[in-house]
Amino acid sequence: MSDYDRTLRMIAFILNMVSLAVSAILIVPLAWMIPMCITSWRIYKGTRPNTVAFGVCTLIFLSLFGGILLLLSKKDR
Repeated sequence: MSDYDRTLRMIAFILNMVSLAVSAILIVPLAWMIPMCITSWRIYKGTRPNTVAFGVCTLIFLSLFGGILLLLSKKDR
């Protein structure tokens, strides 16, 4: 993984965490936002593959900019 991809993935994780904190008042969205943030962290660490499907789900359900950054990052599969 290049430094560029690592930076994109770290920024996406930070934006996902900000989105999670902003919507913490609403209980129902946390049911999918917390696992997606954990998966985003695992993608950043390299233990999970970065896929288009997860980037699109992040784009729709979690963070617009975080999803775009994950889609711009190099795909592992």
